[in-house]
Amino acid sequence: MQKKLIAAAVAGLIAVPALAQTNVTISGRFAAGYQNYKLSGGGSTGLDTYNGVSDQSSRIIFNVKEDLGGGLAAWGQADMRFSQDLGAIAMSGNTGMGLMSNTWGKFTIGRWDVHYMEIAAGTNAGMRAGALENVTSFGLMSQVNGVTIANGTRTPNLMMWDSPNWNGFTARLGYSTGAFGAEGGTNGGPAGGPGDPGDGHAWTGAVRYANGPWKAGISHWSADAEGSSMPGILGAGDQRSTRAWGSYQFGMGLSIGLAFDRSKLDLGAVSSSRSAWYIPINYAFGPHKIYFDYSKANDASNTVGNSAGKQWSLGYDYAFSKRTSAGVYYTKVSNNTAGSYDMFAVGRNSASLATLPGEDARMWYFGLAHNF
Repeated sequence: MQKKLIAAAVAGLIAVPALAQTNVTISGRFAAGYQNYKLSGGGSTGLDTYNGVSDQSSRIIFNVKEDLGGGLAAWGQADMRFSQDLGAIAMSGNTGMGLMSNTWGKFTIGRWDVHYMEIAAGTNAGMRAGALENVTSFGLMSQVNGVTIANGTRTPNLMMWDSPNWNGFTARLGYSTGAFGAEGGTNGGPAGGPGDPGDGHAWTGAVRYANGPWKAGISHWSADAEGSSMPGILGAGDQRSTRAWGSYQFGMGLSIGLAFDRSKLDLGAVSSSRSAWYIPINYAFGPHKIYFDYSKANDASNTVGNSAGKQWSLGYDYAFSKRTSAGVYYTKVSNNTAGSYDMFAVGRNSASLATLPGEDARMWYFGLAHNF
């Protein structure tokens, strides 16, 4: 009821005739907490500890839809992410527009999560009040030699089709004209640079099944950097990744999943591939929920030394209501002598806390989340 009242007020304030028959809804999420993060072992530089307040993708989402008749509708979504700890705000979430139909599905032009999010959704691995770093499929399962496959965030410059639901089956097919940044430059860099400006692109496809307690699926990602003769100029490289998953939800609140990922990264001088697997387990009883994740990445090809690594996470949260939860979570990453895996959005994505070969990482997180 509150969402409808807010949407009506917004529509009333913006007195434009074109909006008269457009339905507007507002939703979102507040999520933040305290992190204690530490690196140990390996070749530590002394920059190995972080304590602080961390926002976890808080957002306000505006959705609009207009019925065009004959089962066709126009739609749009603006996903505004804001940082509660620093006050930063940007329209950086799943944002796009397009057409949709009950018959042929949904067409999107914009910026959206693809491929790397599929495992978490397909294995019920999300934590109600946890940090992004606690979700193993965002970390070790999506990295090859320090590079995150499929950006680890929304893919820009995307055109995408999502199918309707066919007796539990859904499909997605997407194409990006510049998956790592602006089009027309070297790997998203300045136009006119080395390589073949305008040549970079990516495509992704997924098929999923969800019916009753069962979920399963497979997703593929293929991305080429700007300039086929000079891949990896800005670090993204040419990428190939295929992942498959399945999960079962038992009647007594227990969910068990299994996922496998095979990814390849070509940086021109070096081409590496590695396989990884993942087991997420969670158990809900009343307002309580317990989580356990474990994943392991095998030694990557064409690397000096053993670059394998493993990650596990244990967590607990309590739901005060259907919308508000609080919890505590612990995550540990262990690397072999040449491994440099880390958690999502920390370490490899933070210049001051980059994980060096052989270093291990661990993090405590105390979080609070409210969905609206």
